[in-house]
Amino acid sequence: MNTCTKAGAVLALTLVGAGCSDFLQGPGLTENPNNPTTGTPLQQLIAVQANMAARLEGQLARCAGVFTQQLIGSNNQQLSYCTQYGVTESDISGQMNGFYIGGGLLSMRAIEAAAESSGDQVLLGITKVWEGLAIGTATSVWGDLPYSEAVNPDIAEPVLDSQESIYAGVQTRLDEGITALQAALGGASGNCVPAEGDLIYCAAAGSRATEIQRWIRAAYTLKARFHLHLVEQHGNAEYGLALAAALNGISEAPTNATQAINGQAPGDFRMFHGSVQDFDANIWGEFLSTRQDLVAGNVLVQILKARSDPRLAAYFDANAQGQFMGADQNDSTIRAPGCPAPPATCAASVINTTVRRQFTFRQPIVTWAENQLIMAEAQYMTGDSAGAVANVDAVRTAVGMPALGNVSFADVMTEKYIAMFQNVDVWSDYKRTCIPAVTPFGKPPAPEVLGRMPYGSAERTSNPHIPLPSAYPAGTTGSSAVRNWNDPNHC
Repeated sequence: MNTCTKAGAVLALTLVGAGCSDFLQGPGLTENPNNPTTGTPLQQLIAVQANMAARLEGQLARCAGVFTQQLIGSNNQQLSYCTQYGVTESDISGQMNGFYIGGGLLSMRAIEAAAESSGDQVLLGITKVWEGLAIGTATSVWGDLPYSEAVNPDIAEPVLDSQESIYAGVQTRLDEGITALQAALGGASGNCVPAEGDLIYCAAAGSRATEIQRWIRAAYTLKARFHLHLVEQHGNAEYGLALAAALNGISEAPTNATQAINGQAPGDFRMFHGSVQDFDANIWGEFLSTRQDLVAGNVLVQILKARSDPRLAAYFDANAQGQFMGADQNDSTIRAPGCPAPPATCAASVINTTVRRQFTFRQPIVTWAENQLIMAEAQYMTGDSAGAVANVDAVRTAVGMPALGNVSFADVMTEKYIAMFQNVDVWSDYKRTCIPAVTPFGKPPAPEVLGRMPYGSAERTSNPHIPLPSAYPAGTTGSSAVRNWNDPNHC
């Protein structure tokens, strides 16, 4: 046998042997890169931020604005879901699920576990703050929810925790986040690295220490926000806790009126957005680029007009007649003097197109203005009206409004109602204070403004612990399908 024949025989035997082995197994062969089963902490953090943008800027924010009549749903789902309070379990199922999967709590817990394992205190702290924001928002919307047993692979049917216990858990998560970030702050040096995944504070912060400090302050403002959610049930003690937290909250004031008007102060918690439709753009801008189903609410328009508030033109566009007009609770346009009939020729204003609907607009979620007005409310309600005036006037002068010199509770909450434009939490403020006065949809006697979302149909199908709407407990004062435990008294 010549050399070539011998080599061929050896190769043949080698291939035969290999055919019986696992040579088609292993990394790169059996793992589909386009269908991963796990993600790195960085990949999951990006997914969390993208998902939470959809939760905090999407349907929940749209309905919150309509329920409080900052906006009115004028067509299609926004009319039926929000203006007419017709949202059903199947309509909202994806929104509820999103707080758990697809960049929700499941991903947050995986990131936290990885960060604890690697000793990455910055990543751990950031993710804990995200969890506090997400679950605090979710319980404000739905009330009792799966939390202590949620996203546990060994528990297929998690129980619902009480709204009260969830808020306590949220405060614990935020405290844990603050502790981790403070531990990282001592050794922070150099600049933060955007490639590490922080889309909220890293890009603008520059230094790692500034990035971490801003996260800590945002966490304190969130603590204050969620303490306010409990004042109806727990009384003024929650105001004391809210004030103590807010004193450590977002403190970097806007550097100009434009920043103040649009919630773009250096320390404000703002979602990052790019310019690509259906990929990374501002959710409000994406939604309104393909349909015009939301218009200005007459309640907000009239408040802004009465004050000669510069935010009128910043929040809304004038109509074809150069008028700023809003629609009422029944989607009827309130015509201003000089507007001809029929309404189609003098339509309600729409959300501002040059700033608020730009794809790259960084939607504010937690801001300096909110922190100032949390302090104002807490101080006013605990007897420090002078302190409340200082905080209210700080916000007013920042946007170009004159100082008041003295304030009522209605002044404080009206200022916050304006500042929280397009923010889900404006709904919680309304449920707690009944400010501003709004007329519910329908002819008198009208129902109360919707105070909670129905549970998602997917969760009801898979989890027998989800109660029927008729059995949902609204608190110690009775039961109602439209209120949560922390909101026992409707407006």
